[in-house]
Amino acid sequence: MSHIFGRTATLPVPEEAKQQGPTPEEVIANRSGDVLIKHTVLKADHFPSCHNTKLTPIIEGAPNFRKVDGLPVYGVAIPTATGLRNVLNRLGAQKGSRKVYWQNLREEPLVFINGQPFVVREQDQPFSNLEYTGIDRSRVELMEERLKQDIMAEAQKFGNRILVVHENEDLSLYDHWEPVTPSDVQTPQEVYAELVADGYDVDYLRVPVTDEKAPKDNDFELLINRLWSVPEGAALIFNCQMGRGRTTTGMIIASLLYLRRIE
Repeated sequence: MSHIFGRTATLPVPEEAKQQGPTPEEVIANRSGDVLIKHTVLKADHFPSCHNTKLTPIIEGAPNFRKVDGLPVYGVAIPTATGLRNVLNRLGAQKGSRKVYWQNLREEPLVFINGQPFVVREQDQPFSNLEYTGIDRSRVELMEERLKQDIMAEAQKFGNRILVVHENEDLSLYDHWEPVTPSDVQTPQEVYAELVADGYDVDYLRVPVTDEKAPKDNDFELLINRLWSVPEGAALIFNCQMGRGRTTTGMIIASLLYLRRIE
């Protein structure tokens, strides 16, 4: 199956492939999870054009990493699991040497599969975020736990493999069967808990914000209360998917609060 801008072109299927199991179209049409439902795909968050190479330093696995000049405020796209460690090492959080407050501003449920971030998208709109305007932290994190369960249940049907979608430089998509075991699929909470267990001093918080919209009033209050009382020398970092819109909003809030504190 080949996709271009959300359109699907059906290619001839070799006879040997027919004997191996259902086609990607059949897998997607028959999904039956709580979150990974019919006609949805697991799309890789990272793609060839997601990294603005003009931003420095370039950190492997962490596109669009940047810092506010003169302030301990940072932004980044959703990193890979390895990219997370690279960022925390850059910020000095290893072995508890510096406290890092990490705010994930994504409202869409995601999981890490073999260390790579994936998000649920509609099959016919693979380039558009699913919106959950008004969703709270507990609900989105519960959806991620259920998404992990959906993935493992589906993988059992296909030889411990899950069908995912990746993006090419020309915006076409291609299907890929990703091998998985229970330890290969992690929610963001599990990834950060693993980092803490490994000695990183990182305080993780999910604050769901709809893309291209302002945070809800209660989320503003949550961020203000959290960021106002951070200890001296701590790093404040924000991410969304691309590390642009929602991330920049978070960075502005943190910068204004920091400047007010030091007046």
